[in-house]
Amino acid sequence: MFKRRTIIALLAALLAALSAPMAETRQEWSQPNKKWIRGPVRCLITPEEEKQFKALKTDEEITRFVKDFWARRDPTPDTPANEFAEFFWKRVEEADKRFPQTTDSGALSDRGQVFLIFGMPSRTASGKNMEWFYEDAPHLAPSSFKILFRQVGGGNFLLLGKKEVDALVVSNEFLRGVGEKAKEIFAPPPIVAEELPSVETAPPPEVVTEESKILDSLAGNDLLPSAIPIQARADIYQATKGDSFVAVTLGLARPDAGSGNVVGFARFIPEAADAAPVTLAASDSFAPAEAENADPAAGVLLYQGGSGLHPGRYTLLAGIRDPESGKVGVVKMPLEVPKYEGGTLMLSTVSLVSKLEGPKAPPAVGEGKKPPFFLGSFRVVPSLDGVFRQGSEVAWYFQIYNAVPEPATGRPNLSIEYNFLLKQKGEFRPVTASVIERNRPSQIGAFSFQLIKPTPTQKGWVEGEYKVTLKVTDEVTQGTVSGEIPFRVVP
Repeated sequence: MFKRRTIIALLAALLAALSAPMAETRQEWSQPNKKWIRGPVRCLITPEEEKQFKALKTDEEITRFVKDFWARRDPTPDTPANEFAEFFWKRVEEADKRFPQTTDSGALSDRGQVFLIFGMPSRTASGKNMEWFYEDAPHLAPSSFKILFRQVGGGNFLLLGKKEVDALVVSNEFLRGVGEKAKEIFAPPPIVAEELPSVETAPPPEVVTEESKILDSLAGNDLLPSAIPIQARADIYQATKGDSFVAVTLGLARPDAGSGNVVGFARFIPEAADAAPVTLAASDSFAPAEAENADPAAGVLLYQGGSGLHPGRYTLLAGIRDPESGKVGVVKMPLEVPKYEGGTLMLSTVSLVSKLEGPKAPPAVGEGKKPPFFLGSFRVVPSLDGVFRQGSEVAWYFQIYNAVPEPATGRPNLSIEYNFLLKQKGEFRPVTASVIERNRPSQIGAFSFQLIKPTPTQKGWVEGEYKVTLKVTDEVTQGTVSGEIPFRVVP
C-alpha cells in the first residue's frame, strides 16, 4: 500500500510540474511580443502578414500589429466581442488537451495546428500513417480531402504533405479568419441545428365522445377508474415554433384487453390558469403498435397518441376503455414540458425502447397528424416497464438540441459517452468499459445492443438492475449535458 501511494504521489507531482509551464506558455503566446508569431497563431498568419511582422522593430509596433491582426478577423467590428478570436483561443485550449506532445504543447503540434484550422475530422484511420478524413464540408473547396500524419516517436506526429495543406488553406482564406466569407461564417447568426422531426403543434379539435365525457367526469376527482390496469409513459421532444411534442404510450396486459378493440384517450390539464386543456378523445387519437400487438408472445398491448403543447406544467390523465365490456382504466401523472428552443445544450426525453428501427420511411397519415411510434425516420416503440430478457435487444432513443455548428463545416461536432452499471451490494458499479461515439454531426441518439445470455464459457448480462449513464459533449463549445437510463435484466 505504501508503494502504491508513493507512486501516485510522484505521478501527481510530475503532472503538476508538467502542467504549470504549459498554462504559463499558453498565456505567454497571447501576449504581443517577438515570440507571438511562433505561437498557436502561426497557422492564421498570411505570408504578407508574416513579412510585415518580421520587419517590426519596437514593442509598440508589435502591439499595434497584433491589435490590427485581430481587428481584421473581427466579424462584428461594431460590437465589443471578437467572435473569431474567442473561437480560436477556445480551440487552442482544446488542442492542448487533445494533442499533448513531449516537445510542444498540443496547440503547437502538427495535429494541433491542423485542428485549429480545420477542426476535428469526420473520421480517422490508423495504419502506416494516421489519416484524417474531412468529408462533405459545405464551406470548403474541395469539400472532401485527407490529411496524413506519421508518428515519429515519443507520441509525436509529423504532418505529411504540408504544401498541399498550405495550398488548401490559401484557397479557403476564411479558415484564417480573413475575407468577406469569414465575416459571414464567424459572425453569430441564428443557430440552425440539424433538422429534427417536427410535428403539427396545434391542438386537435374537441370531440364529444364517451371518452371525453369520462375525462369531464374526472375533473377534481382523485378516485380514478381502475377496472382495466394500465401503464403509461410520456416522452417529450422539440416541435415547432418553440412548442414541444408529447408522445403518450399506453399499455395493458393482453388478458385485460378483451377483444383488443380498445380505445385510448388522454387530457393535458395545464397548471397555468389562462391556458386551455388539450384533449385526445377521438376514435383515432391513439393507434396500436400493430406489429408488436399481433405477436401472440407479446404480453402487453401498446397504443400511442400525442399532441403539441406549449412549455409549462401539466397534469396528464390517460386511459383506455373497452367498448364491449364498458370497463375503463385511467392513470394520472404530473408532466413538465420544457422549453427546448435556444439556450444551452439540452436533451429530449431519453426513451428506453423495446423496438428501434430506422432510418425508414414513416407511413402516410392524414394531414396534420403524426404517425404513431415514429419520430422522424425512426420507428420507436417505448418499453413501459424497462424489463428485458437475456438474449433480447435493448435500445434507447433521444434528440439533442442547441448544438453549435462548426464554422468550417456548418455541422455540429458531438461526442456521446455511455457507461453501463449494475447494482451490486446496494450500489451501481461499472460492468463494461465506456463506449464513446466521437465526431458525430447527427443530433439523434439511437443506440441498441443485444443482452447476451451468459453461458459456462461466455460472459454475458446477468440478472439484475442496471443503468446507463450518458454524457453528450458539444466539441465546439465544450458544453455538456447528461442523462440516465434504468433497466432490468431477467432470465
